[in-house]
Amino acid sequence: MISLGGVIGQGLFLSAGGNLAAAGPAGALIAYAIIGFIVFWVTYSLGEMATYIPVSGSFTVFCRRFVDESFGATIGYNYWACWAIIVASELTALPLVMEFWTQKVPSWAWSGIWLLIIFVLNMCGARSYGEAEYWFSLIKILAVLIFIIVGCITSGGHIGGEVYGFKYWKDPGAFSNGALGVVNAFVLASFSMQGTEIIGITAGECDNPRKQVPRAIRNVFWRIIIFYLGSVFVMGMIIPWNDPRNLNTDGGSVTVSPFTIVFEKGGLKVVADIMNAVILITVLSCANSGMYVSSRMLCALANEGIAYHKLAYISKRGVPTYALVCTALVSLVTFATSFIPGKALFVVLTKLSGVAGFVTWGGICCAHYRFRKAFKRQNRNLSELPIVAPCYPFGDLFGMVACIVISLMAGYSYFVPPSAVGLIGNYAGLVLCVIGFIVTKLWTKSKMIPIDEIDLDTGRSELSMGLDHLEEKDDQEEEVKGPLYKRIFKRLIIIFT
Repeated sequence: MISLGGVIGQGLFLSAGGNLAAAGPAGALIAYAIIGFIVFWVTYSLGEMATYIPVSGSFTVFCRRFVDESFGATIGYNYWACWAIIVASELTALPLVMEFWTQKVPSWAWSGIWLLIIFVLNMCGARSYGEAEYWFSLIKILAVLIFIIVGCITSGGHIGGEVYGFKYWKDPGAFSNGALGVVNAFVLASFSMQGTEIIGITAGECDNPRKQVPRAIRNVFWRIIIFYLGSVFVMGMIIPWNDPRNLNTDGGSVTVSPFTIVFEKGGLKVVADIMNAVILITVLSCANSGMYVSSRMLCALANEGIAYHKLAYISKRGVPTYALVCTALVSLVTFATSFIPGKALFVVLTKLSGVAGFVTWGGICCAHYRFRKAFKRQNRNLSELPIVAPCYPFGDLFGMVACIVISLMAGYSYFVPPSAVGLIGNYAGLVLCVIGFIVTKLWTKSKMIPIDEIDLDTGRSELSMGLDHLEEKDDQEEEVKGPLYKRIFKRLIIIFT
C-alpha cells in the first residue's frame, strides 16, 4: 500500500491537466505509456536488489557499492532533493486545490498549516505514517476507480446528457503540439509516476521483504495500466486540451483538477465537491510519503558517511529526527508564493523533481546492470534471488538511454521563445547533478569498482530461501482454492494491497 500511496499523488490528480494541455489526449496517453514502460523495468530492477539486500535508503547503498562511491553519493543527494522538492510542490499544490472552494485565504497560510500536519504525522514514527498511508491509499484507489467508471458512463452520454466519445480527439485535436508536445509531457508524466521505487526505501523496514516486496512489485504493471493510462484516457475523452482550467503558468484562471471537471460535466456537482476533497487528501498523502522517504534517504546518507553524522540520529520512535527537520526546512520554499505566482512556482518544482526522477531511475538501472554482471562473474546462481528482473540486460540499457535522452530533450521547446520557468525546471537539476558529481569525484578521488570486487554479501538477507519459497507456494495454493467469486476477490485484494 505504501508503494501505491507514493505513486498516486497530485501528479495524476492535478498535473495530468497540464499534460493534457501540453500534448493533447493522444499525446498525453503516449507520454504516460512510455514513462510507465520505464517505471516497470526500474521497479523490477530495484526489487531484485532490494529483496536480496534489504537496506533502508537502498539507492545510495547500491549505487556506491555496485558502481562508484561518487556516483552513489550523487544519486543519494539527488533523490533526497527530489522528494524534498516533491513535498514542497505538493504543499504548493494544496492552495490550488483549495481555490475550488475559496480564494480568500493566502496560499502561504494553507501551505504552512498542511506542512505542520504532515510534520507531526512523521514525527510520530513509521507506524503512524504507515497507518495513515494505508487509509489514504485506499481512498485514492476508490477515487480513481469511481472516476474511471463515471468517466466512461459520462462519455457515452448516459449521465450529463451529452455524448463525448472521441469528440475532442477530432476538435480541437488528438495532439496539441505534435511530437514536441509529447516530449514536453514526459517530465510531468515522470513526476506523476514517481513513488513506485519507494518499495526499495521501505524494504529495510518491513517484516519480511523477501516475501512482501516481490508481491508489491509484481502488480506494478496493472497499477500503471489501470490508474494512469485508464485515467488519462478518460480525461482525454471528456476534457478538451484547450480547456482554460487545465494547469498552466499564465495565472489567467483558477486551476481545476481534471477529475473534478469530469464530475461537473456529468452533472454531478455535489460529487465534484467530494472529489476535490479526495484530491486534497491525495496531495496530503503524497506530501506525507515524500517527507518519509526523503528523511530516510538523508539518514542513509549520514550512515554511509557522506552527510553530516548527526543526521543519522534516530529517536526512540524510530524517527530520523534531524533528517526530518532538514527535509521540512526545504518545504519552506512554498512560502515564496507570497511573491511568486503559485502556478509558476508549482510548475518549476514539479519539473525539477520530474527531471530528478530520471536521474534516479537511470542510476538504479546502472546499478542493477553492474549488480547482475557481478552476479554472473562471481559464479552466483540466479535462484538465490527472491525475484528476478525480466529481459536483462535490455530493461537496464533501455532505461539508462531513455532517461538520458528524455532529460536532455524535455526542455527543448523552452529555448525558443525563452521561458525561465521551463528552462529552470528542466535543466537546473541536471546542471546541479553534474556539478555535484564532479565535485564529489575530485574530493573523494573514487574510481569505478571492478566487477570482480563488487560486494554481494554485506547486508544480504539471512532468511532461508527454502522457507521463503514454501511461504510463497502456500500463499499461491490458498489463492486458487474455493469458488470462482472467492478466487477473484482474493486476487483483487492482492493487486490493491
